[in-house]
Amino acid sequence: MTALQELTIEYDGMLGTIKQYSCDPYVMSYLNKLKNAMVNEDYSMIQIMIQKLNEWYEENINAIEENRWVINLDSHHKTQRLIKEFMFKFSN
Repeated sequence: MTALQELTIEYDGMLGTIKQYSCDPYVMSYLNKLKNAMVNEDYSMIQIMIQKLNEWYEENINAIEENRWVINLDSHHKTQRLIKEFMFKFSN
């Protein structure tokens, strides 16, 4: 399985997890641009958007973990882990 195929499989779950927590226009833009880059097989844009999503998670994970209304914390940890894995996979 290629990295793009794997990302395609995981994308909807990642999108859903983030959308349940935030409607931040920046992170929504990153997700939309990532989807377009996946469809167009634009690997450089995929790499950039994954980096942006990683930065967003690094800036927000503490608030997510401390928010008592977040019911899917495990999904956020999984999404953050997947983003880090995809950063590595798309950097090679």
